[in-house]
Amino acid sequence: MDRRRGTRRWLPLRLAVVAAVVALAVVVALVARPPERLVLATYQGLPGGVEADLGGARPGWVLGDDGKLAVYAAGSSSCPLLPREVSADGDVVTVVLDSDDDGPCTADLVYTTSVVAVPGGVDPARIDVELEVR
Repeated sequence: MDRRRGTRRWLPLRLAVVAAVVALAVVVALVARPPERLVLATYQGLPGGVEADLGGARPGWVLGDDGKLAVYAAGSSSCPLLPREVSADGDVVTVVLDSDDDGPCTADLVYTTSVVAVPGGVDPARIDVELEVR
C-alpha cells in the first residue's frame, strides 16, 4: 500500500514535467521558425518589358504575373542597391534599398533587379510601392 501511495505522489509531478517539456517544445518551434527570405532572386539588368535610361537612373518596380515584385535600381555593379526591408501598410508596400558598401565599389552604373515576395494581406490589384533609398 505504501508503494501505491508513493506512485500517486510522484505521478502528478511527472505529468507536470512532461507537460512543461511539451509546452516548451511547442513555443520553441513557433518562435524559432526560419525567417522568410526577403530577396528571392537578384540579377543584373532590368525586368522583362522594362526600358529605362541610365541618365535618369531612378529606381522602379513592376509586379510580375507570378505576383512577385521586381524592384530595380541603378548603382555600382559591385555594391548594388538591394532591398533591406519590405513592409506593408494596407496595400502600400515600402521597400528600403541600401548598398553593401563595406569595401571599394566600382565606378560603373548598372541596373540590378531584386525579386521580393509581396507581403501577405496586400491586394495585387491595388498595390502601390514606395521605394526608399538609403
